Amino acid sequence: MKKKLALGAMSLAAVVALAGCSTGGSGSGDAAASGGDSGTIRVLVANFPANNVGQGVFDQIVAEFHKKFPNVKVESDFVPYDSLNQKISTSLASGQSYDVISAGVGWVQPLADLGALQSLTKLGITEDDLKDSVYPSFVDPMLFDKEVYAVPVVANPRLVAYSKSAFEAAGLDPTKPPQSLDELREDAKKLTIRDAAGNITQTGFDFWAPPSNYRQQFVAFMGAKGANEFTKGEPTFAGPAGVDALTLIHDMISEDKSSTYGYQNSAKTSLVTTGEAAMGFTGPYVDCSDAGIGAKCDDLVYFNLKDKEEVQYVGGRVVGVGEGSKNTEAALGMVKAFQNDAIQEAISKIDVGVPVNKNAGTSDFVESNPAAKFAWENLDKGVFEYGGASFLDFRAKFGPALDQVILGQKTAKDTLDELKAIAQG
Repeated sequence: MKKKLALGAMSLAAVVALAGCSTGGSGSGDAAASGGDSGTIRVLVANFPANNVGQGVFDQIVAEFHKKFPNVKVESDFVPYDSLNQKISTSLASGQSYDVISAGVGWVQPLADLGALQSLTKLGITEDDLKDSVYPSFVDPMLFDKEVYAVPVVANPRLVAYSKSAFEAAGLDPTKPPQSLDELREDAKKLTIRDAAGNITQTGFDFWAPPSNYRQQFVAFMGAKGANEFTKGEPTFAGPAGVDALTLIHDMISEDKSSTYGYQNSAKTSLVTTGEAAMGFTGPYVDCSDAGIGAKCDDLVYFNLKDKEEVQYVGGRVVGVGEGSKNTEAALGMVKAFQNDAIQEAISKIDVGVPVNKNAGTSDFVESNPAAKFAWENLDKGVFEYGGASFLDFRAKFGPALDQVILGQKTAKDTLDELKAIAQG
């Protein structure tokens, strides 16, 4: 059941100043016509760059929308994820609801529970509709109370890759990625190179995570162990698979020292793509041009984490209709514009992701980049970070708690049991 908005908990003066922009004229969402062919809709877009690039992509979305709704004006707000919750809560408290909200996968259930998103099932979009267009693994994160509340637009996978030349130098078979997490650990040890003082000069496995941000990597390792972070809204990360996964991350960092806790290079790029690591996490786009890593692309092999299951961690962008929309026909039209094939590619470029549509595999966008191609071809193996109505509050505590285990300050079992209690509220 949805929460009632607690107005006393809101402080309108606390609204963070946001970078905003407007497309297609100005107006009020209250003036939108229920028939859908005129008026104004308000669109909240999380984590779009507030510059010409972000505005250019949004203009493409509006142009696609205007093919069917030429007389509906569109107002846009671009907001960083850190300010998204406050922005939405304030809009609800003030009665100025958004018609369309684009956010991340983990936001669907909390926003539906808050009353910021309305059921797309009631507006005619069913689970079967999603299954026809995207991979089944993307469906459950879109559901709340067994109804669809958002649709996926772009996937943001974290791939795993290794260097063939580093494997060869370490005496490993460059045609054979690790076949289990235990094997991955042993390979990472062999791939780690240190100088005479014991300092790492080649990281064995790069988790590509700053301090307090090992959540996604934990979800990926746990997924390979055969478990999900949450199942049907209930926390399932504290079982044996979760304990084993978190203990393994601790062992690799604090015991084996094949990875340096929290280390990132100055550009915050994945170390395996720069040659600083022999193996590790990376993103779904690698620049293979001379301006990027050039011939190094040919040295990289992408693979999925494998143990009890073969998995690829996936985040992503979603879009839904705001609960208070007075023009749901036009709002649904905007949702469908976000789902357009060309629009998904345009968003993928600024989100560093890949389209989620099942027909995207033959597109030039996917075919032109080896990382994107591997990511898209393995979306069916996706594991996600999401988990019910209270997930956003829980997530804020999750990363720092994992750090305590990684650094040897607490045991994995005790920490995950404590986090489970928090998740259960």
